[in-house]
Amino acid sequence: MSQITRLLSFIRPYTVRFVVAVVLMAVVGACEALTALLIKPVFDKVLDPRATSTPILLFQFPWGGGLHLQDLLPSRIHNVWTMVAIAIVGVTVAKGLAEFLATYFVNFIGHSVVRDLRNLLYSRIIQQSIGFFTKNPTGRLMSAITSDIEKIQNAVSQVSADFLKQCFTLAGLMAVVFYVDWQLALASLLLVPFIVYPAANIGRYIRISSRSSQDKMAEINNVLQETFSGIRIVKAFVMELFELAKFRAATRRLLKINLRWVLAQAVTSPLMEILGAITIAGLLLYARNAILHQAQTTGGFVAFLYALIKMYEPIKRLTGVNNAYQQAVGASEQVFQFLDIRSEVVEKPQAVELKTFQQEILFDHVGFEYEDGVPLLQDVNLRIAKGEVVAIVGSSGAGKTTLANLIPRFFDVARGRILFDGYDVRDVKLSLLRGQIALVTQETILFNDTVFNNISYGRTAQNEQDVLSAAQAALAHDFIMEMPQGYQTVIGERGQRLSGGQRQRIAVARALYKNAPVLILDEATSELDTESELLVQRALTNLMAGRTTLVIAHRLSTVRRADRIVVLDRGTVSEVGTHDDLVNRGGIYQRLHELQFVDAEP
Repeated sequence: MSQITRLLSFIRPYTVRFVVAVVLMAVVGACEALTALLIKPVFDKVLDPRATSTPILLFQFPWGGGLHLQDLLPSRIHNVWTMVAIAIVGVTVAKGLAEFLATYFVNFIGHSVVRDLRNLLYSRIIQQSIGFFTKNPTGRLMSAITSDIEKIQNAVSQVSADFLKQCFTLAGLMAVVFYVDWQLALASLLLVPFIVYPAANIGRYIRISSRSSQDKMAEINNVLQETFSGIRIVKAFVMELFELAKFRAATRRLLKINLRWVLAQAVTSPLMEILGAITIAGLLLYARNAILHQAQTTGGFVAFLYALIKMYEPIKRLTGVNNAYQQAVGASEQVFQFLDIRSEVVEKPQAVELKTFQQEILFDHVGFEYEDGVPLLQDVNLRIAKGEVVAIVGSSGAGKTTLANLIPRFFDVARGRILFDGYDVRDVKLSLLRGQIALVTQETILFNDTVFNNISYGRTAQNEQDVLSAAQAALAHDFIMEMPQGYQTVIGERGQRLSGGQRQRIAVARALYKNAPVLILDEATSELDTESELLVQRALTNLMAGRTTLVIAHRLSTVRRADRIVVLDRGTVSEVGTHDDLVNRGGIYQRLHELQFVDAEP
């Protein structure tokens, strides 16, 4: 299915409005044709002193009879001047009203379609697995939802209205020129292929350039996102000029691509004007002889010439419409690529309704790999009983965080299975599985919202007393109350108005408020100073009480009190035991312990 066909499929919910818009635009085209036909009586009757009140024929039907101007006006009006004047005003008013209503309906449909498409795209992206976001830069995703959709919006709203109007106008005016003089009309339209063929090639070039333009815009978005999110590092390393040069290079590439399609688009109008001028010059030579030999009246020729000249505008606008649609096609390629991507983590149609966690989490011969043929986890067997605190330690790259991410199905295992109370996590409802797991990570993610809303994030039914209790247990209540608006204070993007320890305690309060039976702590204190770490550790102790907890840590001081410590080495479980057992065993854990503590002694 082509991009245009897929875009048009989004119009189906608005079929009635679309049909009304088409009918109204047909009225606009008919009014344009009537305006052209009224030119003839203006010159042949109104401006002729010898004119009488004889019936004014506007259109002769092939089967006999015709449409007279008197048929459209009240019977008491007989004066030719009055009839023509009233007809011109009436046709213009009807055309204006129909065009106003049709334009509104088409733009309503267009903006609604784009809203639906943008919502669908955002929904499809946000439901993708974590692996999708590791493969697609944020700038590219933002570009698809914003600038790519913006190009489509222009095509399916404003341009669609213009397309319908110009099509019916062109059809009406073409009927007029063929009615007035079909032989002359055929001769005049011989130049049309010289317009259509170059316009089609230009449109294809614009489509390719538009796709390249959107790609370059995605690069710019990516540079902006990386620079603004990492602004502290940029300034700390005095890299402002480097980032500026990178941004300028990206905008230079965008300018180069944009100028290509601007150049292609600019060629269209002069080409049509030149061909139009040649046509009109030839018509003037023909008209002189035709009128001289009474083969055509002055009014008939002026009506023909008026309709032909008026046809230039719809042809020109339709060429522009084609260019705009080609831009939309180019922009929609990326949009539909994202829409067609299916998540790597999919919930089964008959997924199990998981109940509250009661027994254990079991890793059964689990294997995982980010890239085919490059295993990260191999044959991992691990049992975490209800209420148990299990710590995962190991060197960087051993697979600790990946192991934890497999429990809430951020990724799916490549081999083996993970059982949650005896159910394979791939067989249960994702929302119910993840609803029983609270997560506190090394990189604290907070939102540009109030403290209250950040703590209550994840639960639709908010309870003020529960939020306060969670903040108190997380040792966050005191510093929150010192803020200007207390719990209603907006903390800024990613919580930048808070210290590292404060952000982490807000995250702990959020996990407490969720009140999930299973807790994952992923390097929750690794970036904190000693004082903040002590406060967060106390908050974490409150959080871990009565919960099944998986702790991932580089600092071994944070895992001493774990019921069991699991040591990962090159993707496999190499040691399991308590802190004292592993220190005395003489294995990897002992070496890690010595590196962190023994070598630190003077």
